[in-house]
Amino acid sequence: MANEKEIFGMPKVLITFKTKSTTAIARSARGIVAMILKNETTDVMKSYKISDITDIPDKGLTDKNVDLIKKCLLGTPLRILVYTIPDDTVAEPTVNQSYVLKQISNIKWNYICAPTASGSEQEDLDSWIKTQRSNKYKTFKAVLANMAADDKGIINFCTGDIKVPNPDYVEDATETPAAIIGEAIVGDSTVANDDTVKPYTIYTATEYTARIAGILAGLSLDRSATYYQLPEVESVETYEDIDSLIDKGQLLLVDEGDGDGVKIARACNSLTTFTTDVGQDFRSIKIVECIDMITDDIRDTFKSDYVGKVINDYNHKMLFISAIMVYFSGLKGNVLDNSPTAQNTVDIDEEQQKNYAILKGEDVAEMTVQQIREYNTGTNVYLTGRITPVNAMEDLTIDFTM
Repeated sequence: MANEKEIFGMPKVLITFKTKSTTAIARSARGIVAMILKNETTDVMKSYKISDITDIPDKGLTDKNVDLIKKCLLGTPLRILVYTIPDDTVAEPTVNQSYVLKQISNIKWNYICAPTASGSEQEDLDSWIKTQRSNKYKTFKAVLANMAADDKGIINFCTGDIKVPNPDYVEDATETPAAIIGEAIVGDSTVANDDTVKPYTIYTATEYTARIAGILAGLSLDRSATYYQLPEVESVETYEDIDSLIDKGQLLLVDEGDGDGVKIARACNSLTTFTTDVGQDFRSIKIVECIDMITDDIRDTFKSDYVGKVINDYNHKMLFISAIMVYFSGLKGNVLDNSPTAQNTVDIDEEQQKNYAILKGEDVAEMTVQQIREYNTGTNVYLTGRITPVNAMEDLTIDFTM
């Protein structure tokens, strides 16, 4: 009666996939950010789960780090997993960024940032993400600063001189000459009533990776981050030729002077080298996010509902394929292209089946296609598929004639 139990279990899988497809947009807007901060004055690591500002502890974090966490929360991610490590005053610490990465390699999160990291630590994080994606098939992504990584899993944020007004700053009511306080120039006729409170803060690109990671984790798949507005920012550095910089894989902020304020110029990752397998569509953050979500959904469902529970014969493989096709159907529109020419399919990989049979000593030349498809592959499930993700409107070309 074991087979009966497996067959009765299949509708649960269909329901799981249907649920994942119908909730895809909502779930994509609730990503998780991992954040590494230099904070401790001793050789220890501490961790915090922060879903909103009420979760930020009253003590233990520096004012700067609290500010960076709040900047990340502006993007409304599901939560931030904050890991604090020794600051640069601690000599030869055993707890460092690498230590944290070992702790988080097997838990679920979507984007990572290290807004207090050094240049070499950013490089190490770049290398780690590439290894996790290429060798361990993780869907982790990192927001790094000034890192020409040429990788779809690395967002290369390059805007500096990010000027953000301080909401706690209050101008003196008395008329006084203009003055310079700290790094900030105070208005034409008033100065701060407290020299310790600056009228605004200027952030580096590295520091503002916290904000960008929060945006990307909190953004749903029914839109792109292109032209996403950052209302808290007053001004940023300007560029003589921003198009060429974007083409080099830089995610930049821009103020076009159109009254909409500062916004993301183009939601691109750092990928600049393209192949027949990885084309130019993969430079879009939305497209990569779509592929990563589908990968996670299928893999998670396979692990939870199939591994060790379902017999690996042809009929059950086809039932699994049918469930994936139901899932694809629910994604069409905002995630997958719904046009007649779009391909969103999955099937048994006949080439892999054939190779497996050859390794087992079979004469595949004497086998029919159906026999190859039905060949017993032990514990292995060989599937092949193609999807057509849909992007958001970002470019317009229009020619009027008279």
